[in-house]
Amino acid sequence: MFVRSLCLFSACVFVLVIGSVSEAQTSATKDKKNYASAVANRLNQKQLYEIKYKLKPGDQIDWVVEHVVSTKVQMAGSTEESSSRSETKKRWVVRNIDSLGNITFVHSITGIKMWQKIGEDEPVAYDSARDEDVPEEYEGVANKVGKTLAVFSIKPDGEIVDRQSDLQESSFGTGEVTIPLPKKPVAVGYRWNVPSILNATDETGTARKLKARLLYELSKVEGQNAFIKFRTEVLTPIKSEKIKSTIMQQMTDGFIVFDMKLGRPTLNRVEWDEKAQGFEGADSLLTYVGRMSEKIIVADKVSSGKPIGSGLAPMVAKQQEKVELKTRDGKPVMRK
Repeated sequence: MFVRSLCLFSACVFVLVIGSVSEAQTSATKDKKNYASAVANRLNQKQLYEIKYKLKPGDQIDWVVEHVVSTKVQMAGSTEESSSRSETKKRWVVRNIDSLGNITFVHSITGIKMWQKIGEDEPVAYDSARDEDVPEEYEGVANKVGKTLAVFSIKPDGEIVDRQSDLQESSFGTGEVTIPLPKKPVAVGYRWNVPSILNATDETGTARKLKARLLYELSKVEGQNAFIKFRTEVLTPIKSEKIKSTIMQQMTDGFIVFDMKLGRPTLNRVEWDEKAQGFEGADSLLTYVGRMSEKIIVADKVSSGKPIGSGLAPMVAKQQEKVELKTRDGKPVMRK
């Protein structure tokens, strides 16, 4: 009996010892991983990364831009909601690289899908690839499909040095057609900014211009991808909710994924979540929620073996994420 008890005691001690060793090993492993991660982060912050456009003559780059917006207006005891969704396919074709490295490319739109619903009105939809009749609301943009919209010349850091276009600049606060990049190799945590002007209107209907800036930060690097955060900062004090209500579309918060090896962005995502309380009286409320994502369309080589982007090689395009546009009887989908 004593022997059996001794054996049981020994077994328990053995289990406790093994458990303690196991726990100690697990703790040591975690400590090593944490230490390795900390070292990697420190090295990552010291390492310098060159982020610039690296395009070549003949390159053809296609993006799909998805924009979803939902607004709600409460005023004088009534409420009106509106929703819109658009999918735009845009294309760059690189014409030339000059001796200074400046890149000249042609910008065009190759297709659009539009949907909107305002209040209790019937939804209005249009698909350039399918519909022959263009609703009045979309005639302007439909006329631009398949045409050259602009010719840009940019520096490798994204700065535009020449623009041949009659297009108005975007009012969505997302900056120019290109991304302003650091002019020198930078480490993780580096910040830079681009001044901008926001167009606003006050209570009297007078136009106001507010000083602002787009603030960028290299937040992390994974492999060949640089992750860049950005947001709009208004420098001019906003003195009223009315003024705030007129700049909602220009207030942004988003991120960019830039492929440093290929020298081009692969994803640009912007979000809005704004509200103005009392913009038209004490009981008024305006909310603006939206999202815009710009994703590169991956093009695969086919059996011809010709290089992608030559403008001559047949290509099979596949979108990274399938986008479904709701029909006239449907409702927009707010994806996360």
